[in-house]
Amino acid sequence: MGCFGGPSFFYKPYKNQQMNFTEEQRNKLDIQKDIKKLTQREERYMYFGIYETYKAQKDLIQRLDYTKLNPRQHFLFKRVLHGINIYKPEERQDMHWDKRRRIKKVWIKGQNVINEWKQEISNKKVNSYLQSVFGSNSNIINGIINTPANETMKEYKNKLTLKELNITYEDLILKFIGVGLLPQNYLSLK
Repeated sequence: MGCFGGPSFFYKPYKNQQMNFTEEQRNKLDIQKDIKKLTQREERYMYFGIYETYKAQKDLIQRLDYTKLNPRQHFLFKRVLHGINIYKPEERQDMHWDKRRRIKKVWIKGQNVINEWKQEISNKKVNSYLQSVFGSNSNIINGIINTPANETMKEYKNKLTLKELNITYEDLILKFIGVGLLPQNYLSLK
């Protein structure tokens, strides 16, 4: 009998309790968990269209974690993401006009890349949804679904947030590296 007088098969161990696995079994489970995580990551990167950058940087990306970026990496990423707004007003006033112009130019390009990328991901999600709801029988739906997901409109501003589209800062870093807004050696900068 388990606790509360019920059958023992309802008993679940507490989170802190350890299962009695041997060291070899734990190692195998860890390896399987890592393999599953890597395949899910690769599938996700293929879906997001950043798989090529992932393959090029694979050994460095294994340890990519936004919270563990060094100050230089963090600064470069934030400058692409937020532009001139990362500087204090006094720093902006003292900055050379050409440097302000270059930072603004990179920031605008970054915002355009993010907008187009959000549109592509939204298109993929909509196509997937339409196909699941209507199937492949409808000619109208087939015309919509057969439209490539990478067809975007520059004048349209996608208002979905990165969180709503399940895009992390790590994904954004890879995208920026892929399009050249961050240097190729970004992950190895000190």
